[in-house]
Amino acid sequence: RRPDYLMHLVCVLVVAALPLLANGQRAATAIGAKLKHHSSSSSPQGEYVIQGEDTIEPMVLADWMTVVQDRKVEFLVAGVVVMMTSFLLARWGRQDCGEEEDDFVVEDDHVKAMKGLESVDFGFSNIRMELQTGRRKKTTKLVLDGSIRGRARPGRMLAVMGPSGAGKSTVLHALAGRIRESSRIRLQGKRYINGKTITGDSMVPSAFVEQEVTFFPHLTVSETLSFRVELKLGSLLSKTSQTELVHDLVVQMGLEKAADTKVGDNKVRGISGGERRRLSIACELISSPSIIFLDEPTSGLDSTAATSLVQTLRNLADAGKTVIAVIHQPSQHVFAAFDDLLLVSEGRQMYFGEVATVRQYMEDNGFEAPAEMGTAEHILDCISKSELQGETPDDANRRISELAAIASEDDVDIGAANGEVEKFSGGTSGGPRANVLIQFKLLLQRSLRENFRGKTKLIIQTVQQVSLGIIYGGIYSLGSNQSSIQDRFGLLSLIAIGSSNMAMASTVRAFPKEKAIVSYELGAKYYGTLPYFIGKAISEIPMTAFFNSLFGVLVSALTGLNGTIVKLRRFLGLNSIHGLTSQSAGLMIGAVSPSSDVALALFPAIMVLNIIFDGKNVSEENTPRLLRWLPKVGLIRWGFEGLCVNEFENLQFDTSGPRRGPVARTGDEALARFGLGEKSLVDVVKAQASITAVCWFLSYVGLALTKQKFQYMEEPIKDAKTGAFPK
Repeated sequence: RRPDYLMHLVCVLVVAALPLLANGQRAATAIGAKLKHHSSSSSPQGEYVIQGEDTIEPMVLADWMTVVQDRKVEFLVAGVVVMMTSFLLARWGRQDCGEEEDDFVVEDDHVKAMKGLESVDFGFSNIRMELQTGRRKKTTKLVLDGSIRGRARPGRMLAVMGPSGAGKSTVLHALAGRIRESSRIRLQGKRYINGKTITGDSMVPSAFVEQEVTFFPHLTVSETLSFRVELKLGSLLSKTSQTELVHDLVVQMGLEKAADTKVGDNKVRGISGGERRRLSIACELISSPSIIFLDEPTSGLDSTAATSLVQTLRNLADAGKTVIAVIHQPSQHVFAAFDDLLLVSEGRQMYFGEVATVRQYMEDNGFEAPAEMGTAEHILDCISKSELQGETPDDANRRISELAAIASEDDVDIGAANGEVEKFSGGTSGGPRANVLIQFKLLLQRSLRENFRGKTKLIIQTVQQVSLGIIYGGIYSLGSNQSSIQDRFGLLSLIAIGSSNMAMASTVRAFPKEKAIVSYELGAKYYGTLPYFIGKAISEIPMTAFFNSLFGVLVSALTGLNGTIVKLRRFLGLNSIHGLTSQSAGLMIGAVSPSSDVALALFPAIMVLNIIFDGKNVSEENTPRLLRWLPKVGLIRWGFEGLCVNEFENLQFDTSGPRRGPVARTGDEALARFGLGEKSLVDVVKAQASITAVCWFLSYVGLALTKQKFQYMEEPIKDAKTGAFPK
């Protein structure tokens, strides 16, 4: 479509023009402030000389203009190439859409499957799960005993209930095909959709709402939904239809008042817990699933919020959806909203049937309820392993065994009409439904919003940089005597260590939380790993450059570092590159670590190793052979060396006054005395660029391998002697 192509064209032209604008601004500032015209006989043609460094040679203005013109051609050529690539990708990404704005052309297997399964009758039987424990997997724990069976029908709500630790969530995850893959787990059972048996590796075409759902806290409710709608249905719906879908979901979930409110988290003020649960359901309803699984959706909510949420689920069921939810200690109003009930205790089925008949069922089997006691409270007491009043532990075990035996003899209709077997992908087949450019644009926008909207984080980082600059300024006052040489090396070492520490620490602490969200989105195939990672890396550059530049200007002004404008510019650039390299290392730690605890445990050890092998604590010759590669990848080492080479270039020192070691008259001699005489800024930048590239690559691999894999459900095996399924 033309608007999309024009958008790509504008973006490309802006990107291509940025270097020209930057060069032009820098050149204009330098020419206006520092150029002097020489018209003496020694320079008859007239030259403009850039002042400020003795090593900068005179530059003819015409030559400078020629360089800019040459670069202009290069940038324009690159812009044309990128524009054509963008055009082709945009066209490829929308090749399945119609010509008109409101066209909706379905060319997606999952959406086709959903449209063909507008109502789903879901049955299950003989669900059994074993867990091998111990180092050598010798002990087998029976999590589910194989007695779990039942049926969830369209337009009805099935509640899965039981005491704490009964296996309710395990049952729900097993039915949805979402038990995490493990060599220690063996899962057996059968599932049926509309009378057909589905294969053990089938993902039920459903929405699954976890008990704890995490969102990016600084996005609003509408932005969160719009982001997922455009990624999930971007190639299938027009912009107008996407906006209408977001509005419909907001209205359907009762989120109108919170539509423009930040989602928030435990640190950022945002929507309430009930609204967050409804938002998580809205996100799962984007593809209009036929079955909705919910793991304890009312836990942690007050009675009013829980009742409101269950009423929303009731509305979905009345619209033809099949709703299956784990409910923990519901109120009577919440309990009465459900149609069917599955009771589980100690991994065994205690009851399956209608909610309206469960009280009478318990009374018929000898467990009469007091008139003043609610049904939900009574049945949980009946199936609890805890001793009731007047019971012994043996009596409690006997009660549970009796109920389990009675339930196993009940005739349960599981909806298995025939022996046909079918496999369902559940929406996991295929790749992202938005093209690469759209993925990158949306992910970059989200990362930038998170970075710039986090006011508390921005204030903390500003205070850190300013206070650190003031502390250094209050301690160091650099001159030109011999003692200032050591002071310069010491200050630059502290700057390199501090910048690296803060950059790595902030990333290691923050990224594992983001990784939990990203892992889910990658598993759901909202987008690819590469667009996310590129967007994430680019979004960190502006803030890194700003805060390192803020600190650099302040510490240079207060301590006397970087005596010339050219040195100051290079210092800001080197410090920003150093911070970006350290951030990439922190990103790698977070990406390859299985949890935030592991990442936080690895950070101090890696930081200590970088300090030890920073080039001045241990000589390269005395480093153990197995560790001699560490100095070559040392974050602090390369940052420190780059700052030193920049600072000591063309410096002159007084030879009078107190002496500390051999006298160094020039900056080159000081660098040589410290073993840095042969270093250059080019070597430093190349090394840091290589480290950054390697860290980004390892981070990408770590994220790419973070894919959700689920356990295969095997066919249940009947006992050879009894002909029954094992329990």
